[in-house]
Amino acid sequence: MKTITLTLILSLFTLGIFSQTGNLGDKPDECKKYLSLYGDYLKQKMYVDSYKFWKGAVTVCPEYNANLYENGIYIMKKLQKGATKERKAALADSIVWAYEQSINLFGDNPSINEDFGIDLIKSKKVERGVELVKKALDSSENKARASTIYYYSMALAVLKNKDKKDCEVLVKEYDRLSSINDANSGSNGYDKSQEAVDKFLGPCLSCDNLLPIIRKKFELAKTDANERKKILTTLERRECTNNDIYETLNEIDVKENPTADGYRRIAQIYINKGEKSKAKVFFDKAIELADSNEDKVKYMLDAASNFPRSAGSYANDALAMDPNCGTAYLIKARNIANSKCGTSAFDDRAINWAAYDMAAKAKSVDSSVASKASKDMLRYKAGFPSTKQIFEQGGLSTGDSYKTCNGYSTTVK
Repeated sequence: MKTITLTLILSLFTLGIFSQTGNLGDKPDECKKYLSLYGDYLKQKMYVDSYKFWKGAVTVCPEYNANLYENGIYIMKKLQKGATKERKAALADSIVWAYEQSINLFGDNPSINEDFGIDLIKSKKVERGVELVKKALDSSENKARASTIYYYSMALAVLKNKDKKDCEVLVKEYDRLSSINDANSGSNGYDKSQEAVDKFLGPCLSCDNLLPIIRKKFELAKTDANERKKILTTLERRECTNNDIYETLNEIDVKENPTADGYRRIAQIYINKGEKSKAKVFFDKAIELADSNEDKVKYMLDAASNFPRSAGSYANDALAMDPNCGTAYLIKARNIANSKCGTSAFDDRAINWAAYDMAAKAKSVDSSVASKASKDMLRYKAGFPSTKQIFEQGGLSTGDSYKTCNGYSTTVK
């Protein structure tokens, strides 16, 4: 039962209260009178009068339809605004009664359980509210509003703190709630609801708590792609990736569904284990499988940062695809500056001229790295040969062409 907006309610009564199918009871004329009066006042936003005649309707014809109770809950929530503490409490009890009466007469469904559960949580009846929301989630194909996920995860944390729920329950619900948020990614509110899930359920999701629970599903995840994806996503969200479960499931996943991201994850696993030669093989596969040049460049730059000896090669490949990739120029500048190819202190300092040129190029073509490039340029400038060292070379003047010992053409500075 989604929260009824006033527009919807007004439309309902504009069409006529009796266009609905309903049981008018033993006193149909009296029932019609109360229905008409509460509907008329509701259209005028006169909630006090509407509530008075709504009570008459549920007294005279309580089995009219479920919508009667839905409208009554809406009216009572409006009356709670600005009411005294005692009046709010009395209305809260009446709202619970309306939910229960509707369920008793017309049965429940995921929608009414979701609404009822959240209203109970808001009114501090946390345990019962959690059970109703869980019942809604269990029977609604993992659908829920973002606000429901927020309050439900908060309520689970309250019960955990009172020792009424254990971490295994919270981990299971974390998986489910995160899946709903993922399915609605980009929709209004679901980014905030994921933040709530991480905040309220996070204390139960340390590796020490998480792995024993996930290990129970490990064998199933080896053959079930959906279960495998959920486990991998949870482990990544909780930064719990240095373990055999994560490694094994990733290897299975990439065999069944080779993707650039999959190979990149396996590469990172081997980097964490200190096995860089294996990691490089998987990085190269990730680059090969990347769908776009933009993704290929991203993986190349990532590889360059992990494999310094091949960094220049990766940077050159990235520039072949994106000549304005400032990060690639900065990588090349760093490689140049780190070279030790000369036979004298002058040779080793002169390479900073070329490194400076490369960093300046990065700054000129890519504004996103301008700040970093400027800092690097200052560092390389500090490493230039001194005036005395230049003079001692004989025949060199500022602005002259010069080729460094590692083969880069630059100018004397």
